[in-house]
Amino acid sequence: MSQASQTSKAKKSYNCHRVGICSFFRWLGHESSTSNPSNFQGVAKFELLKKLRESKENRDLLMTFLKEAEEQRNHLKVLLKDAERDRDQLKERFILAEEKEKA
Repeated sequence: MSQASQTSKAKKSYNCHRVGICSFFRWLGHESSTSNPSNFQGVAKFELLKKLRESKENRDLLMTFLKEAEEQRNHLKVLLKDAERDRDQLKERFILAEEKEKA
């Protein structure tokens, strides 16, 4: 089960060919720390958890932005109602002023 490594043609590696069951490899003929089996599933799990954590942080940030936008929207609704009330009062005053001029 040895094959030439894609990164180094001089080195040979052993890896498990049972896809989904095991994911490790070992350099053959090289007695160093790199000859120990590497667990790619552990790295993949770490990356997946990292992305999940970043996703949660992004979701929390987006929720904060949403709450701020809702507060701003509610404030603008109040300002709109105030402006509509002022407009209606001015209309009434204008109508009364026109009626006084005609009389």
